[in-house]
Amino acid sequence: MKEELFIPKCYYPWATVHSPIATAFDQEEIAWYDNDYTFISEEGIKRCKTQQLSQVATYMNPTCVNIDHMRPCARLMIYITLCDDYFGLTPVKELKPIADRIYEVMLGDDPQPDEIGILRQMAQARKEWEVFMPRFWIERVSINFYEFIVYGMLEEAPFKLAEKRTYPLLAHYFSFRKYSIGMGPYGDLIDPCTNFALPVHIYNHPLIKRANELLALLIVIQNDFASLKKELEIEGEFMNIIFILRHHYKLSYQEACIEGMRIHDEYARELDEIHVSLPDFSPYQQETSNYVYHIKLQVSGCANWYYNSGTQRYESKAFILPQYGREGDDIIIPHSDFVK
Repeated sequence: MKEELFIPKCYYPWATVHSPIATAFDQEEIAWYDNDYTFISEEGIKRCKTQQLSQVATYMNPTCVNIDHMRPCARLMIYITLCDDYFGLTPVKELKPIADRIYEVMLGDDPQPDEIGILRQMAQARKEWEVFMPRFWIERVSINFYEFIVYGMLEEAPFKLAEKRTYPLLAHYFSFRKYSIGMGPYGDLIDPCTNFALPVHIYNHPLIKRANELLALLIVIQNDFASLKKELEIEGEFMNIIFILRHHYKLSYQEACIEGMRIHDEYARELDEIHVSLPDFSPYQQETSNYVYHIKLQVSGCANWYYNSGTQRYESKAFILPQYGREGDDIIIPHSDFVK
């Protein structure tokens, strides 16, 4: 008899809040794909349009009702996701110049007409944020996007590109996956969505940094559970906490799921405890507490998107194929077209 695998869902010790503008950018998103993601094939664009990526922004920032504040956040949700999808198999020596160019554009350098369209989305988001966000926050989200590539994608690449499969130890996996999951820039979206930029000295406090790290670690595990069914069908896929636990600790898939969820639940409890035990951040105590509260809402909001938005991102053959993908590629673009 074939063994059944029960994949658990993620739950949290705080309430999930639902966005009143969850689908606000569905139509704009289609136009963004058609205008600025033309380096993706027609089939790839069709796949993108079923994923409802702009809704990740609204689900994860559910208290924001200001369309103008949310729009650049929706743009980022799409371009960071497709940056990861498209450049995921790009050789390390080529990823660093990509990170440098993205950092320049996010800080203020407008792309040239012949550069890849994803840079236009990044530039437009930055211009929309500059209307109401301070410069130090623009620099913060730009640095975190840079680290998403350099400390995340670059560190992940040797495992993805190796001829022989090598499983990272769990601690090593978390060390780079917490960057490659993109939660540095995602977490930064709390500030424009709440219309308050957390001061630098508070943002850099060890407890706030730990809360942001927990956001990343929780979404790593969330994502691994959400994508597990699809990844079980992909030959050669192994960058998932379930596969790593199973390999290193000789567990069954079901036992690995149980252990993965145990780790997840410990992180969720820690985040909740941080929120109720914040030190004195006067005169920004209320704003800081609200910031950590919104970290929690991002966590539960992302789970809400996975389970309830109707996204087809984790269905078979839903992803676009990467720049250096193998047989069956449906995206063709010379690397020279990106880095000028």
